[in-house]
Amino acid sequence: MKTIRPLLLLLLMFLTVRAMAAPGDVTWTGKLLPADARPGEGAQIVLTAQIEGDYHLYSLTKRDSGPTVTTLELQSTPTLTAAGPGIQPPPHTELDPGFHINVESYTGGVAFALPVTLKAGLTGAQKAVVKVRYQVCRQGTCLLPKTVEVPVAFTPAAGASRSDHLAAVTAIPPQPSFATTVASAAPDAVPGGASTGNPAPPTTAKPTDETINSIQSAKKNGLFSFVLLSLGAGFLALLTPCVFPMVPITVSFFAKRKEQSNSHGVRDALAYCLGIVGTFTGLGLVMTLLFGATGIQKLAASPFVNLGLALLFLVLAANLLGAFEIIVPAGLTNAAQGGTAKGGVLGPLLMGLTFTLTSFTCTVAFVGTLLATAAQGSLFYPVVGMLAFSTAFASPFFLLALFPQYLSKLPRAGSWMVSVKAFMGFLEIAAALKFLSNADLVWSWGVFTRPVFLALWAMLGVIAGLYLLGGLRLPHDGATKYGWPRRALGVLTIIGGLYCLAAIEGAPFGAFNAFVPPSPYPGKSVASNGSASEGVTFLHDYAQALAQAKAQNRPLFVNFTGYTCTNCRQMEQTIFPRPEVRKELDNYIRVELYTDNGTPENERNKDLEQKLTGVVTLPVYVVVSPDGQPLRVSQGSTFDAAKFASFLRGTGG
Repeated sequence: MKTIRPLLLLLLMFLTVRAMAAPGDVTWTGKLLPADARPGEGAQIVLTAQIEGDYHLYSLTKRDSGPTVTTLELQSTPTLTAAGPGIQPPPHTELDPGFHINVESYTGGVAFALPVTLKAGLTGAQKAVVKVRYQVCRQGTCLLPKTVEVPVAFTPAAGASRSDHLAAVTAIPPQPSFATTVASAAPDAVPGGASTGNPAPPTTAKPTDETINSIQSAKKNGLFSFVLLSLGAGFLALLTPCVFPMVPITVSFFAKRKEQSNSHGVRDALAYCLGIVGTFTGLGLVMTLLFGATGIQKLAASPFVNLGLALLFLVLAANLLGAFEIIVPAGLTNAAQGGTAKGGVLGPLLMGLTFTLTSFTCTVAFVGTLLATAAQGSLFYPVVGMLAFSTAFASPFFLLALFPQYLSKLPRAGSWMVSVKAFMGFLEIAAALKFLSNADLVWSWGVFTRPVFLALWAMLGVIAGLYLLGGLRLPHDGATKYGWPRRALGVLTIIGGLYCLAAIEGAPFGAFNAFVPPSPYPGKSVASNGSASEGVTFLHDYAQALAQAKAQNRPLFVNFTGYTCTNCRQMEQTIFPRPEVRKELDNYIRVELYTDNGTPENERNKDLEQKLTGVVTLPVYVVVSPDGQPLRVSQGSTFDAAKFASFLRGTGG
């Protein structure tokens, strides 16, 4: 070990010296434009970088990881005052295989701009200094980051400041002739990259999508037609991925209640469904009226709500696995199971609320459109529509709530019902991990990444499978016969767990991709070969994407998505990578905008979504022209890749 350390130190020194000596330096020059700017007027410092060889310089766009981005900082001076963030032309964007993130760069050269205001009273020659920090890389090699001070000499024009020259100059500056990745910008070009907001929304009429058209048409045809549409939308919503986890949770919850009381099965099932209908309608409308069209979405995406749901499912899982009295106090046991030994309606009603919150996490298109209407002051149709929608949505769960009651009446149900409930306990732990992951994504902890999440699911699958095969026993298990159905399910469960490990290495995961965290992890550099959408890259700044679309005269595809949106994951991980969809996406400049974690950036994205589309549902996809006008809108998820490809082509969807 003592011999190896000096060798490693020498190797590190050699690589450092080699990197520092490698060609690829950047020559910086600075000037003030316009040249006739007077004291008190707005101007901009134009910083031109000439990049040697085949190296590339990174853009001004901030990110949490990866190579060093370029930063511009006006040093303290009595001559100029900074008037805004740095401005850049549209960069070249590509996936960096080393960092596993999209990077923005320039080759040959580039001109950045820093808006400034000349201070009053200046006369004669002046000087300012801008500190620039940057890094250049090429294929397989990155030089160490550098910091340089670029002098800017200028002489203000004589005369009083002009009223039409007081505003900050925010245009993209003319680009040098040696720049190879950007084109010269027009004087009124849209600033990109380092912008702090979105361009002004379009002023023309917004396009409507299939959902909005169907609602408007149903209203014209009368109340009965609208109710039928609402019922149909409720039944269709049962096919969305975010509903699936509630199936085993419903069965396991009512199986435990059946163990406590042999009566009131129909009453409890009705209370459960009324809880879904009442909270879906009441909570949705109240939150919308109090906090706007995005109110219920904010509640459902709250990390605290998701942590509460995770805790609830872990409590119920511990109860089903027979360890409840050891893990939680008895008072919480009663609250979770209905309040009394005889069984009350409080438990089913609270589970209805739980169901509602898990469903609102990925609000379906119909509900989002109705809530946007309610936010504008119209209540009759939203109330009727929400009641009809939620009634259809809840109806199959009435039968699921009754299922344990009838299952227990089968011959010899007692022994294997214990095993069924224990197996459901493992499924509830898997669901709890999903809600923990939601909170992790919103807070950007980076703990529950895709590989970690899949590894935990794999462990649960193997443990549950071993339990079914008799390899593991719980304290409350009695004498049990292991028939072939139980053994077959045990083997399939273990295979499913092991397949989760294969999914980490890139094996297709199908519809289950909707429940696992996205890869790469949003805002972080997280390597994973298991991303079903690998290669479908996105920008993450609307202003920058729109500027790039305008520069290249290409349409813009906007993916409004969410950290906690299960239906969004289903689209991004299973539909976007499909060949027919990928082919159409390649025709667009693509931008992905998160809307649900409450940060200023997400709030701006949410406002932009509502201005472009008139709705706040997730997911929403918008096709925008190079001049910023929305052309087509599609709400919600679909399993039909051909239909979504048709939407992208503009021939349907």
